[in-house]
Amino acid sequence: MSKKFCLLVGSIAVIGVAIAFYSSRTGEKNQPQTEDKIVERPVSKNKESGDPKKIHKDILRQIASGKDTVYGISPDMAEKELERRAGDEPEIDKSRADVTKLPFEIVKFISKSPVSLAGVSPKRAMNELVRRYLSIDLTDSGDVNSAILLEALNHRNETKAVEDWAKNEDAEAVEAFLKEEADRDPSSIANFALGLKKLDSERDVGMSYMERYATHAHGDAFDNPDEEKSYKELIEAIKKLK
Repeated sequence: MSKKFCLLVGSIAVIGVAIAFYSSRTGEKNQPQTEDKIVERPVSKNKESGDPKKIHKDILRQIASGKDTVYGISPDMAEKELERRAGDEPEIDKSRADVTKLPFEIVKFISKSPVSLAGVSPKRAMNELVRRYLSIDLTDSGDVNSAILLEALNHRNETKAVEDWAKNEDAEAVEAFLKEEADRDPSSIANFALGLKKLDSERDVGMSYMERYATHAHGDAFDNPDEEKSYKELIEAIKKLK
């Protein structure tokens, strides 16, 4: 075998290896990514997502100052939207928010805030969550006070109320939050709401929440004589449930 022939065979072999290597690399690039590289995360059915442009600046500032994503809006997104509004005042910022029209995630966020946001106090936000959870009609009142709670207690078995509870899309998410609040604060209205909701379906559980609420005086109940009277009537009505 001649020397030239050996060199030719060797060159062909080297070229073949190079082509095979290049083909394998190209094939890898064209292959779909594996599950290890792309992970599809399920989206929670209760997780809401909104547009920062439609959120009041007070709420955006509170989100921007924290670490959590609220209503699908991260602190970074909130900060960028506030920067975009610099020197401008959109309609959303010119008046206080209507708590009855705010999405659950935002109302929950305000209820946990140390200060009022967009003209809505934490107490008002909590009352709104209770209103939604129990489907209470506040046509004649802007607040869920003791008189309203007593009326809800006295009419808890009405067919319409039961149907409204069943149709409430936020009920599951609100209930989970109310349980957290009830455990955190035994005097919270969350205890009454949970107790009322469960009195008929899980009476022992419902009564435990009701009793907790009845044995821990709510500070706001004594802001004025009328509320104090209504509160005492509510507590007496709870005691008669036994």
